[in-house]
Amino acid sequence: MKETYKNTKTNENRSAARHGTANMRNIYVACVFFAAAVLLVLCMFLFFNVTAIKIQGVTLYEDEQILVVGGVQNGQNLVRTNTDIVEKRLKDTLVYIDDVKVTKKFPSTLVINCTEAEKAADIEHDGSYYVLSSSGKILETKNPRVTGNIPVVEGFELKSKEQGEKISSEDSFKADILTELLADFEELKFENIDSIDMTTRSDIKLMYDGRIEIRLGSSVDMEYKLTYLKAVIDESLSDGYEGTLIYNGADSGISAIPKEYGDSSEEESESSSEPVPDSSAVQTDAEVSYNTGWAAGTDDTAGYGDTTTENYGDYNGETAGNEDQNYGDGYTDYNDNGYDQYGNGGYNAGNTDGYNADGYTDYNNNGW
Repeated sequence: MKETYKNTKTNENRSAARHGTANMRNIYVACVFFAAAVLLVLCMFLFFNVTAIKIQGVTLYEDEQILVVGGVQNGQNLVRTNTDIVEKRLKDTLVYIDDVKVTKKFPSTLVINCTEAEKAADIEHDGSYYVLSSSGKILETKNPRVTGNIPVVEGFELKSKEQGEKISSEDSFKADILTELLADFEELKFENIDSIDMTTRSDIKLMYDGRIEIRLGSSVDMEYKLTYLKAVIDESLSDGYEGTLIYNGADSGISAIPKEYGDSSEEESESSSEPVPDSSAVQTDAEVSYNTGWAAGTDDTAGYGDTTTENYGDYNGETAGNEDQNYGDGYTDYNDNGYDQYGNGGYNAGNTDGYNADGYTDYNNNGW
């Protein structure tokens, strides 16, 4: 009997101890939550108030405009500031703000980093011109004349006409193509583009510096094509070259047709199912940055080809010198009597002129 009473008393004591421990644990947790809540309230109303606002990347707007439109000011709480809302207000309201990033720098600084839009192209529509940024935003509407120093877009059926809107076209693909094209121009620093003809989006044409027509073809691999073409223009063509560059494909390279032979080339291409003949068809490696398909020679020596800088067509080891040159794979001889395309047998070209030191073709009465 005494043993039973003792055991019961012991269990009651243990239960009371456990209950007391649980109560202490609950009190401790409640204190932690209370302290956190108090700290949060203090942070949201007393601590971390904005004392400095840094505005970066803005030249077209005053700082006061940025602050008013963004809805930020000194003294507001940094914790409660919604950066997403500030960014959206600025991009939606200020047309020449292309992108915004708002960052909190604790304990009391707000940084507003803006990227301003730059005029990238004019679109002609109903006799007026609409100015676009490189991101495809309409910056200005119904200008009576072209902006100048930016390309004019032709063959684009403009659908969106309000300032600040993203461009859209009756042909939805054209808007995407144009936006990508303008972004590539900016990234590659491909300048001096006078016009972009998108009348047929599978046959995009560019005019460069008023003297070179570029036939880009479709929008497939556009960045690669532009990289390739820019390398040819910058590194291989003379400053005064006038004519046409045709992108034939990664395997076929670029065709260059000087202006004086353009008409005859077009006549043959219309009457033949063969690819457009050219004065200097070029093949190149896939990696544009190395050879670009045009190898500039010295001492009147130049090479075109797939493997080395001294390949012509598919034949290795053929070198252009000061005497005759043999060409093995369908090059074109331009002369006073027009031009004849030769086949795989090759032909002897030129007398003493050969190739100029810059690696380009010397056209004259004796051949090339």
